[in-house]
Amino acid sequence: MINVLVTGAGGGVGQGVIKSLKMIKDIDIKVVAADMSETATGLYAADIAYLVDRCDSDKYLETLSKIFQNESIDFYIPGTDVELEFCAINKHLIMDKFNVHTIISSKEVIEICDNKYKTSSFLKDHGFNYPKTAYLKDVDIESLEYPAIVKPAVGCRSIGVYKVDNLDELLPHLENTEDIIIQECVGNEDNEYTCTVVKIGDRMSPVLALKRILRSGDTYRAEPVQSEKIEKYVLDVASKLEIDGGCNFQLRLDRNGEPKIFEINSRFSGTTPFCAQIGFNPVEFYLKKSAGLKIIVDIDYDSIVLRHWSEVVVKKSTLKILSEDYNIEPKVVEQFKLFS
Repeated sequence: MINVLVTGAGGGVGQGVIKSLKMIKDIDIKVVAADMSETATGLYAADIAYLVDRCDSDKYLETLSKIFQNESIDFYIPGTDVELEFCAINKHLIMDKFNVHTIISSKEVIEICDNKYKTSSFLKDHGFNYPKTAYLKDVDIESLEYPAIVKPAVGCRSIGVYKVDNLDELLPHLENTEDIIIQECVGNEDNEYTCTVVKIGDRMSPVLALKRILRSGDTYRAEPVQSEKIEKYVLDVASKLEIDGGCNFQLRLDRNGEPKIFEINSRFSGTTPFCAQIGFNPVEFYLKKSAGLKIIVDIDYDSIVLRHWSEVVVKKSTLKILSEDYNIEPKVVEQFKLFS
């Protein structure tokens, strides 16, 4: 039995990881889900569900420690971006004290990936293709080339991201330039990819590149694509970055067909279940390689993944029990039984 804790069960990443764990058929896995709200949907897909404090609370590690001990957790997978720095800082303490392996990269890697200016600088400094990037407050406005992308250096889900085609469109963004970057607009939406790779120790998974269409910052349609150029580029960057666990690379092809990464998420991504359903389960790869087990990656390039909304119905009495007891053994709702 492998016991896995997944936090952030109310979000797309946490739920995607839970789905992917449920799809592993040849290992006995107990899925423990946690979130700070009893209405987090993914809680009701798990074998055991817990409520936890906010990750910026002084009591967060104490809250997790109870779950580690009560459920004999083997692996801890953070499902929210706000946890990543906490996990990176505390991963060795969690291992030493509770014998729990936190699947997370180092603090240095998290800091590079969390800040898009630092991401671009990392790529440039190591000789990789990169989108020209600068803090908006530092650029010579008269010398800018258009179109360009204006966005927060640290952000998520495309919030605050704007394409500007000329100076007039840029001017409103000059009113507040604090931590705002301006970046080369690489290619177009028809050449945008989200790429997944997993690293454990010195073992690296294949790269799965998905050509994607976005809606409100999330991938809602994805087509697996074989591209030696993209795969080599992503593998080389992942190796130099020294990731640990799942990592997501978002890129576009420029006018010359060269890939340029504009965002890295050093964690399992919201497209983890996309990958899992077409032959490459990133979570399965990590767990099996960790246990020395054989894993077969057989990507179905003849399929396309279409994301859809679904509704989950939970009894109010169940919510009440969880909010009072802070843990529950839920009856898995019908929608999540598709994956178990």
